Amino acid sequence: MTIQSDAATISFYGGLGQIGANMAAIETDGKAVIVDVGVTFPDAEHHGIDLILPDWYDLRERAPDIQAVVLTHGHEDHIGALPFFLRDFPGITVYSAKLTLGLLEAKLTEHPDTDVNLVEVEPGERVTVGDFELEFVQVTHSIPDCMAVAVHTPHGTILHSGDFRLDQTPIDGRVTDLPHLAQLGDNGVDLLLCDSTNADVPGHVKSERTVGTTLRHQFEQAEGRIVMTTFASHVHRVQQAIDAATTLGRKVCFVGRSMVRNMPIARDLGYLRYDDDDIIEIHETAEYDPRRVLIICTGSQGEPYAALSLMAAGQHRHVTLVEGDTVVMASSQIPGNEDAISKAINGLVRQGARVVHRREEGVHVSGHAAAEELKFFHNIIRPKAVVPVHGEYRHLVAHAQLAVATGTAPDQVIVCSDGDRVILKGGRLERGESFTSGRVFVDGLGVGDVGNAVLRDRSRLSSEGVCIAVLKLDSKYRLDGEPQIMQQGLIYEANDAHLLEQAAKALGEDVRGLGSSSEDVVRRKVYESLSRFWREQLGRKPVVVPVLMEV
Repeated sequence: MTIQSDAATISFYGGLGQIGANMAAIETDGKAVIVDVGVTFPDAEHHGIDLILPDWYDLRERAPDIQAVVLTHGHEDHIGALPFFLRDFPGITVYSAKLTLGLLEAKLTEHPDTDVNLVEVEPGERVTVGDFELEFVQVTHSIPDCMAVAVHTPHGTILHSGDFRLDQTPIDGRVTDLPHLAQLGDNGVDLLLCDSTNADVPGHVKSERTVGTTLRHQFEQAEGRIVMTTFASHVHRVQQAIDAATTLGRKVCFVGRSMVRNMPIARDLGYLRYDDDDIIEIHETAEYDPRRVLIICTGSQGEPYAALSLMAAGQHRHVTLVEGDTVVMASSQIPGNEDAISKAINGLVRQGARVVHRREEGVHVSGHAAAEELKFFHNIIRPKAVVPVHGEYRHLVAHAQLAVATGTAPDQVIVCSDGDRVILKGGRLERGESFTSGRVFVDGLGVGDVGNAVLRDRSRLSSEGVCIAVLKLDSKYRLDGEPQIMQQGLIYEANDAHLLEQAAKALGEDVRGLGSSSEDVVRRKVYESLSRFWREQLGRKPVVVPVLMEV
């Protein structure tokens, strides 16, 4: 990749056109700063995949040019891919706020021998990194310690908003620093990269404090045990739940790996308050009157093995829901998870629980600025150019329209997708040359060893089944005896065993027609013969697996 020496180049590796996997590179004079390195999570089409990472392949050969990584906040879609990133860029310096680094350090314990230099910064601080000067600005989001970052380069100032909203009464009292943003605007922001998640939502987002009032009301109504699910990073939501529960005389139990890990970290760092006497372990909940227990757990997105999904399926080791229990789903639905969440809700209701989950019930408010907040944000900063980031494509387009409406010239508002580049040169923004932006799949211990071809096979296996053909061949690859056909997920053998016999017969005739041959030729003939047979007989396309044995 060629970087212009007289311009700043911004490359988008993730987060544009989707929710998650946020990552951008800001480059000038051959050096680069990375803003966020996040993950996204698999949906139904990603069979067996655990995590999805941005593909930073084209940066590997330029590892010495990467000056630093800046993390805007501690959500997984902004920091979750960093442990994998550090395998390719060991020893790099990461700048972020205290809570974000605390959550990151806990994550890195699962990745031994990681080489990284973590540097804590605070809002208002300015840090020089090579030719870049990084200026951090306090913003409010749904997790503490969020920051926007202004990247001052020789070719202009680029402001990355991070995720934010304009909550005027946040739980921790740390409002988005509008005077600081206005000062940046007065000094001149050449390019604004801005959160777009709620750009198509009219009006303003309600304050997080309104959720606390709703939780208290719901908890007062609960007849039995309460289970509340939210994101394990939503410290403010958890704090309000703890406050409501303890006021009403309930003990609190954290359930789920990330919840159990994150809450003590948040308390140790001063972002969460609770007494040890108010906290119990999951195995202790059975010893208490259900009316005196609040369980705060993971699984808000219907993740198959998360605590809430196990409860919904009646498979949790310690929690069996009964009539009179209340489940509060205090979180948003991430696009793509609707079916899984609906399945979890149905399971919870089937167990007898009362489920509170609708946005209109007031148990969740978004952490992202709605349209009127975005307009105000733009008017404070008055950017010369804008690229909407962090959102599905419809969000980006809606945000672009808001940017134009608030005074940015239409030709200086560019809607991008992952794999696009923009160039800031001479005070003007223009499109650069796009690059290949793929996705790297994490499956178990494997990183990047599962691609689209494997996912296609897994999809076919899940929908069409597999047909295995075992053939004995002589030294000239001629068929010796009859093929054996086995299947899984293709037919119900008790009724359709005759089809296997017919498939074996048809395959035998086709392979014998080859005469002396080679392994590759026989293998192709097996594919063709069995694919044709099942298509003609059943209209199905199973995965065909030839097993060739030389005798």
